[in-house]
Amino acid sequence: MSYRAYPEPAPRPIGYDPVKDLPSNHLAWLIESTVEDALHNQGLPTHPGQRPFDPRLCAKVLLYGYATGIRSSRQLERCCRENLPFLLLTRGDTPSYRTLCSFRVEGADLLEAIWLQLFGVARELGFQRLGRIVIDSSKFLADASAESVVPADDYEALRQELRAVLQEARDTDDTEDQQSPGTTVLDKEVKPEHMREILRRVRKQLAAQKKQAHAALTPAPSAAPEARAPLGRGMIPRLKAALTALDQAEQAGLKHTSLTDPDARMMGEGRDKPIKECHSFEVVVDKDAHLLVVGQVTPEGADNARLEPLIAAARAQEPVGIVSVDADSGYYKGEVILRVQAQGIDTCVPDGPTAKRLRCEEWVPTMPLPEAAVPLSVALRYDAQRDVFVCAKGNVLSVKQTRQQGGRDVKIYVTETPCTGCPLAVACLRNAASKRRSTSRAVDENNPIDAALARFAEADHQQRYQDRGMIVETVFGFLRHILGYRRWTLRGTSRVAAEGTLFKSAYQFRKVYCAWQIAFAA
Repeated sequence: MSYRAYPEPAPRPIGYDPVKDLPSNHLAWLIESTVEDALHNQGLPTHPGQRPFDPRLCAKVLLYGYATGIRSSRQLERCCRENLPFLLLTRGDTPSYRTLCSFRVEGADLLEAIWLQLFGVARELGFQRLGRIVIDSSKFLADASAESVVPADDYEALRQELRAVLQEARDTDDTEDQQSPGTTVLDKEVKPEHMREILRRVRKQLAAQKKQAHAALTPAPSAAPEARAPLGRGMIPRLKAALTALDQAEQAGLKHTSLTDPDARMMGEGRDKPIKECHSFEVVVDKDAHLLVVGQVTPEGADNARLEPLIAAARAQEPVGIVSVDADSGYYKGEVILRVQAQGIDTCVPDGPTAKRLRCEEWVPTMPLPEAAVPLSVALRYDAQRDVFVCAKGNVLSVKQTRQQGGRDVKIYVTETPCTGCPLAVACLRNAASKRRSTSRAVDENNPIDAALARFAEADHQQRYQDRGMIVETVFGFLRHILGYRRWTLRGTSRVAAEGTLFKSAYQFRKVYCAWQIAFAA
């Protein structure tokens, strides 16, 4: 079965004519030509029934919508009837919002092909990619209700309630099947029960149990269980999915899980870093062309294990390979930096203390010290002949263990006798509960990781690190504050990844469009 007719753009005999009325340097024309070049001989599998829309039409509508801050499928359907650029892209046809919703996921591979096609357009416009990349990530809120987040302590109680509700539903169905056909008449209307009511009931029961245990009261006789309302429409599959999500979260050792989007993870979101259910959006930007070479979604909240995977993903898109990489301290991991440098890649990735020194030129204590206070730190003297440290009171710190730390072999020294009762213990020990002083020393004094961190004392290297923020944060600033994308509208890792393709395409099209306008005017 073929697709619905989708002709070339042509003047219309009556009404608004997007071919004549739309400026020839409009963003819609760039999307039109790029999609046509990318999907010339590609399409989605067809099925029996009504002829489907051409995938080029759906791709153009979604790309133009996301690039201009419109991603509601119902709003996109309305724009296809009323908006001049959409009339150009659809040839006057109007896909249903359900069609557009489905294409966002089913057409993810085609949308990725269009994003790759943009590299060819950028090359023709003079963008040069020299293999110098900048890496960062941002956490966007998942499409999950805060009320649906369940802590690990409540897994078992909620699991028991869900099983009881399902069993009650099965018993009710069996009873009704055995009764003669008729109409059930109730003396009052009973509202159907949804997941939020079940969660609230479980939390109310747990709160009552905790209050009773805290007051140390003698357990009262169990009251009759609260009558459950009939389940809402489509609730049985949701209850089964919730049970599966709880089992998987328990097996994975998660401290929280969301019944709305079990693939989301608790992460620090936004500038203030409140912990919420999120998916992380990772990007790699070419430092010279300022083009996205990688844009992908990951459930990983920590960045320190993501440096190598992102470099590998960027290498597939950079024509000359990867020459240098800049990133924030969140991506620092000593052994990873050494492996990246061994590949001939110049790195500018500070560790936490170095990044703090770069941000804060001078540290000022927040509270004055009392006059009689001992020094904030007690110096240790190293005895190279015995390979021990000696404190001011003569206590010896000998080697306790040797381990890998920050990409180097480090010896850990601990006092041979406890520091209890020492007058310098307040300033010498890390916290009041400690009983022994400890310190560390790198086995190899000329470790390459020390040389990499020492480069941050150079003015050029410091400026390179400062420039990193202006290059990569522009992507997240554009998505959040210009387009208004602060959360995902889809759920599940694969579906969120499909929307991530539209996120990066929106930025890339707008970036290329700026140069395309200038070239068109010339």
